Amino acid sequence: MDKVDRILRLFWQLYNGRAINRNTFCFETGIDSRTFDRDIADIRNFLADIYSGQELIFDRRLHTYHISGIVQQALSEVELTAVITILIGAKALRTDELEGLIASLEKATESVHPEIKNELSRMFAQHTEDGGHPAILKMQWDLFQCIKRRLLIEMQYIGQSESRNTLKIVPLELYFENKHFFLKALRVEEEGEPEVYFVDRIIEFKVIRSLNSKEEKLYFERFREEPME
Repeated sequence: MDKVDRILRLFWQLYNGRAINRNTFCFETGIDSRTFDRDIADIRNFLADIYSGQELIFDRRLHTYHISGIVQQALSEVELTAVITILIGAKALRTDELEGLIASLEKATESVHPEIKNELSRMFAQHTEDGGHPAILKMQWDLFQCIKRRLLIEMQYIGQSESRNTLKIVPLELYFENKHFFLKALRVEEEGEPEVYFVDRIIEFKVIRSLNSKEEKLYFERFREEPME
């Protein structure tokens, strides 16, 4: 990689909001630290010459360089590979859902090197589901909307005995743990503490009504902040 291509690559990453670590950049481009320092000085002088008001700043705590006033808008390859590795390892999504999510993440990434793309494809090809997953992404999104809008719902749920139960609940919180999405909710027909339900065991639900102000205060102030056991 010649000097022009190298500096353009460095400037482009900085201008797109990336925080650049010297050792990492030197390893990726095969240059030494002195060359990197000269490139950084050239970019710093360029910003000063064009009176952009932006500065090339070194973060001593993180040991990275960034341009002031720029917020990263896209994922980096580092972030992309980390997120996809977590998603594949979690085995919480159906293959079609995972495939669609990976495609969306790749589109939101600034650039994906062909070798990285091939490795991600290989990882995805080895993905296996733990049993027949229902569609989780849409269900957890709909439940999230119910929590946000403070709704009382009626759900059809498969219990431990594989029986189908009809439950009226107030959804309080969604979380992920041990390869499953869980819903913390309160059964309004029974006095007691919130219960935890597997999201993948919820067949369907319907909205009954919005909570009134008294119910909102009771359910969300009293129960939502309690730590999970």
